[in-house]
Amino acid sequence: MRESQSRFRWLTLFVLLTTLIIVTLLINISKNDNSTLRVANTINVDDGDESIDWSRFSVIDIELTESYKITKSGIYHLTGAIEDGYIMIDTNKEDTVKLILDNVTIKNSAGPAIFCLEGDDLVIELVGENAIEDGISYSSITANDDIKGAIYSKADLTFEGDGTLTVFANYEDGIISKDDLKFNSGTYNITANDDAVRGKDSVYIIDGTFNIDANTDAIKATNDQTPDKGFILIENGDFNIKAGAKGIKATNSILIKNGDYTINSYDDAIHSNNYVGIKDGTIEITSGDDGIHADRELVIDGGAINVLKSYEALEAQIVTINGGQISVIASDDGINAGGGADSSSINRVGANSFDADEDCVITINGGNIYINSAGDGIDSNGYLYFNDGSVVVDGPTNNGNGALDSSLDIVMRGGEVIAVGAAGMAESLGTSSTIYNVNIYFKKVYPAETKVEIRDSAGETVLQHESAKSFNHFAGGSEKFIPTESYTIYVDDEEYEEFKITNIVTTVGNSYDIMKQRR
Repeated sequence: MRESQSRFRWLTLFVLLTTLIIVTLLINISKNDNSTLRVANTINVDDGDESIDWSRFSVIDIELTESYKITKSGIYHLTGAIEDGYIMIDTNKEDTVKLILDNVTIKNSAGPAIFCLEGDDLVIELVGENAIEDGISYSSITANDDIKGAIYSKADLTFEGDGTLTVFANYEDGIISKDDLKFNSGTYNITANDDAVRGKDSVYIIDGTFNIDANTDAIKATNDQTPDKGFILIENGDFNIKAGAKGIKATNSILIKNGDYTINSYDDAIHSNNYVGIKDGTIEITSGDDGIHADRELVIDGGAINVLKSYEALEAQIVTINGGQISVIASDDGINAGGGADSSSINRVGANSFDADEDCVITINGGNIYINSAGDGIDSNGYLYFNDGSVVVDGPTNNGNGALDSSLDIVMRGGEVIAVGAAGMAESLGTSSTIYNVNIYFKKVYPAETKVEIRDSAGETVLQHESAKSFNHFAGGSEKFIPTESYTIYVDDEEYEEFKITNIVTTVGNSYDIMKQRR
């Protein structure tokens, strides 16, 4: 009998330990799956330029005065100027060419300034100050539907060096690669009549300074036929972008690891037809449409993101915020998880009515987040989870929207949340939550700059917020709330009402008070 009991205890202990290990592994897998690391590991960058043995070539020095054609591999050190002409590269498919632009000026009134028709790799090294300009129309020499840029390459195109390149793209695009486009370093001043920087398979930026003024998109990758292509990867750099359409756009994935970005765009500032991941960096956005949009998934692991103007600030079917300092202003929703693609300013995710969709999820695992929205503050067509971090929402003043809005469920498991706004469509932090929270309907509408404070019985502040706009509803959750304890609401330091935490959601006031306000 004792031996049987002992075996049972050991078996129970084994099952418990096994379960603990499995749960821990699942948690770690979940964390990895919801971080930028997952997508970073799937991006296959082209570093072919690093494997080229340039020591096998002697350097050919050329003083430019007229158009020059390159037909074989080598290193070409270019100086001088072409007043009306071009550099053409037309080699065998396996050939590699390096152009050293050493204080070079090239203008072509009838086509691109530099173009590669055939080759394996084209590397352009920048020394000193260099200027490139194409014509407003292209002649029969370059009458090719693909050739629409001041610098154009059918081969992989890589830029390096510490110099400066100024590009005036009068016809259409500034820099084009029909393959992979890579920037290792350098300073780029690009003014483009259409797109500024365009790589078909990818755009990979390791570092550099980019001052871009584009009539259409500033930086884009366009391949939508190959699953592992059409991505943009930026590891570092300084970006000052003005775009008549989108700032940074990819048909597949965008991954930003670091860097400083100022983006002023007529359309989305950062847009992907699939995935956007932000690991670090400082991003300031002024957008005529969405601040950051991904058709499928948006993951923010850190960094400082400041959206000064947008229609919807952060938007994807799945939004995960693991950390960072985030502040957004939106004329509609601050953070939105909806179904469908963002096709235009009129027919976009969040601009149409959608049924509840369990695939739409917003998860906040950390960070300091502030939202100022005229529409819903945080809106999910599915689920909304608060697991950690600090979230403050100055929501709508109209009763047709709410500071928090979820079609399926709102669940608070950790962190601190404050959401204020109009009470007409207001929601609490949810009865499925494990953190105690309050749902307050005020008896009147308070003006902007009103301070709301909740203190415990010892007079210590649990939650506090000074509103940016008028409001009559307050939803707040904190790990400091203790069941059966008494708390007092203060409005501008004057006692408003005392209440006791009785449930996961404790409601103070009722919607009837709101109906009276409307009369």
